[in-house]
Amino acid sequence: MTADIVIIGGGFGGFWSAVSARRVGGRRMSVALVSRSPFLELRPRLYQSNPERLRVDLRPILDEVGVRFVPAEASGADLERRIVETSVGPLAFQRLVVATGSVMATPAIAGVEHAYSIDSLAEAVEFDAALRRAVHRGGETSVTVVGGGFTGIELALELRERVDAIRAGASRDLRVTMIDPGREVGAGLGERPRPVIADALAAAGVEVRLGLRVTRIDESSVQLGADLELRSDLTVLATGTRAAGFTSVLPVDRDDLGRIPVDQHLEAIGVPGLFVAGDAAHAYGIDDHLVMQSCQHALQLGRFAGENAARSLLGRPLLRYGQPTYVTCLDLGDSGAVFTRGWDREVAHTGEAAKTIKTRINTQVIHPPEGLTEPEILAHSVPSLFRR
Repeated sequence: MTADIVIIGGGFGGFWSAVSARRVGGRRMSVALVSRSPFLELRPRLYQSNPERLRVDLRPILDEVGVRFVPAEASGADLERRIVETSVGPLAFQRLVVATGSVMATPAIAGVEHAYSIDSLAEAVEFDAALRRAVHRGGETSVTVVGGGFTGIELALELRERVDAIRAGASRDLRVTMIDPGREVGAGLGERPRPVIADALAAAGVEVRLGLRVTRIDESSVQLGADLELRSDLTVLATGTRAAGFTSVLPVDRDDLGRIPVDQHLEAIGVPGLFVAGDAAHAYGIDDHLVMQSCQHALQLGRFAGENAARSLLGRPLLRYGQPTYVTCLDLGDSGAVFTRGWDREVAHTGEAAKTIKTRINTQVIHPPEGLTEPEILAHSVPSLFRR
């Protein structure tokens, strides 16, 4: 098998890399997307109920724009011979885009196998089923969320609504505890939205325990440090992310999160013809901030990586990667949401106004363009251009 441009990974970065490469290269340039599954998981929404609905079949969209989908798992690549090894055989390429995403960084905790996560759709479905079983048993249901970052906060604040949807009134018998080793919840989210987050956690009755590490997990409890043990029917990990394993099999430099350092065009440093997108990329924006492993960055990284992979084949000048103004929009359950702008995270909207923005992001901004024509889909793949 051969393709002019091969993209590995079917997440946000990989999908938009493929569409962007097709737009620039036209139908004469062959583009192939390699992924184990044809479904793009709406990973930023996996804190919500009924997670089995949170996926999009990419095949109709890829067919519409003429990108070949290869249902396979990539196991390695010979970058000199320009061959990707896959579970269905070798795939030769002229340009390669690695967009293999990230996975949760699982901590070394005794009994960690007893914990749940919402890192993938399958794991979110498993947790959702366990939550339903626990609620239907009756009595108090105790849920411990390990990690006070973005995902942990959104999950903790969604749980009461989810439990009431399972069995009306059951949230009265729900105890939610959040554990984080830091001194502040949402430390990585900045000081400015912190009071809004703290108020939402208090309003939802989430017990926050800071400066503590989980040392053991079993089916009915968690142990904190050497002495403190808490009852926990369900323990959920939300402990941050690192690049998925594929980057580790490539003969390239990587940072401490397994990401591949790239230049301003998203080409791997010292490796011509290898472009990197999404959570696999150690990239800096034109504002000199190291981009985060997040959906909003993956969407733009993918568009630029695919564009530049095609441009390099055509001998055209490459575009310098840039990112729209950094924002955060954190779902706060019954307290609405909090929306911030810039790396200093100036709070712009809270409550229902921010919730409206969050809903639009979840259901429109990040959602792949289903049911559109080829020109419409390709138009969505144009990266936003920014200058200093």
